[in-house]
Amino acid sequence: MTPSEAQIAQRLEAVDAFIEGLLPTNPQFQGLYDMLRYHVGWLDRGLKRVEGPAGKKLRPTLCLLIADTLGSGWEQAVPAAAAVELVHNFSLVHDDIEDRSPLRRYRETVWTVWGDAQAINVGDAVLILAQRALAEAGGFPAETGLAALRLLNQACLGLCEGQYLDLLWERQVGVTVEEYLEMIERKTARLFECAAELGALCSGASPQAQRQAALFGSSLGLAFQAVDDLLGVWGPETATGKTAELDLANHKKSLPAVLGLATPASAEADRFRALFSLDRPLTGEETAEARRLLETMGIHEQAAAYARRYHDEALRHLDHAAVRERATALEEFAEMTLAEAYGGSSSASTALQTK
Repeated sequence: MTPSEAQIAQRLEAVDAFIEGLLPTNPQFQGLYDMLRYHVGWLDRGLKRVEGPAGKKLRPTLCLLIADTLGSGWEQAVPAAAAVELVHNFSLVHDDIEDRSPLRRYRETVWTVWGDAQAINVGDAVLILAQRALAEAGGFPAETGLAALRLLNQACLGLCEGQYLDLLWERQVGVTVEEYLEMIERKTARLFECAAELGALCSGASPQAQRQAALFGSSLGLAFQAVDDLLGVWGPETATGKTAELDLANHKKSLPAVLGLATPASAEADRFRALFSLDRPLTGEETAEARRLLETMGIHEQAAAYARRYHDEALRHLDHAAVRERATALEEFAEMTLAEAYGGSSSASTALQTK
């Protein structure tokens, strides 16, 4: 049975409460943890409590949904969902510094408000709290907790490896599509995979169900990143929460850019490569030109095809004896995730429509 929006919200409140319970209460360090609370959306710039949901929390939702559909229940996976959400936020705090992003979820980023040094420290603390979420959780055998920590650390290391490549390629023009896909498999898909596998593991699902859950999560993460990359070029600011076309202006090796750079020689392709070879951010006029060139070369359609490919692949992983009879809620989650990645815009159906 697919959980309702109210049930999902209730489960995510349990995850937030678990995370809040991990935070030390020593008043001397309240400022540190208030920066964390600000980043995740619990506090505003004045450190006043914010009411309502904070972020989409796709990864913990996936973790809990897997536990509920394939295992003994979502309650068993709350510590794992909290750990995954904390790892995701650790990466965002550090990514914002590395990318010099001034906005996250329509608000100033932590480094913008408190500076690089404090933001780095916040990110480090969030990562340690993610470890504690699993290490100090009860409710499952010690060997399960150890296996869960191992999965989380593998995902963290892959995430850092993917970020290394992403940063390295900002100064490198020649990035192939295959190299890009390897990068996002680490930077994005590994944490989706981890969330799904942890949900199955911590709820006592069978080894076969754990494997299919992991494969489903990985493919869903790849589809999500392809959609996110499309938004980075063509998405409205209301859907992204950041300045439109920022990826192009900063020479980001997102999927549309990599596909554009790999296009055979033509007037449009050569001009696009020339723009991306400039040793500075693109101006507004140059960014608009780069976007028009990508459209002329048919890159939007090519990138959308990758989103469809991985979306369909994720659904195929659910067509397995170990999970098939309980897959309806997961299929619906896949559709919802990619539609929400588009911010509810009409582009979602365009990207996923089979041609």
